Amino acid sequence: MTAQITGEITASFEGREYRLMLGLRGIARLQEEYGKELTPLMEMSEGNSIPDMNVLLRVVDIALMRHHDDVGEDVAEGLLMQDMDLPGKLLAAAFPTVEDAGGNGKGKRRAGR
Repeated sequence: MTAQITGEITASFEGREYRLMLGLRGIARLQEEYGKELTPLMEMSEGNSIPDMNVLLRVVDIALMRHHDDVGEDVAEGLLMQDMDLPGKLLAAAFPTVEDAGGNGKGKRRAGR
């Protein structure tokens, strides 16, 4: 996976490459669903709980919408199954000061949080 622009990464699934974008609209949608501080994702990054698959899948679903709104649910699930750190990587790409949020437990919050 490679970061291209803020909030965008590429990932492959079943021989096809996908551009995943977690831009301002995506973050806003997640905040609408999970609160301004994205508490479920931040709690997972601290490693204190079992990951909420609904939240992780939702991050990948939203990231697929900009460039691949025609793909089925199996793509988000497949991408996540290949890389459970994908939501954290998307958040890290969207907010370079937030590393691995919702991913491998090595999360870092922005200063003051």
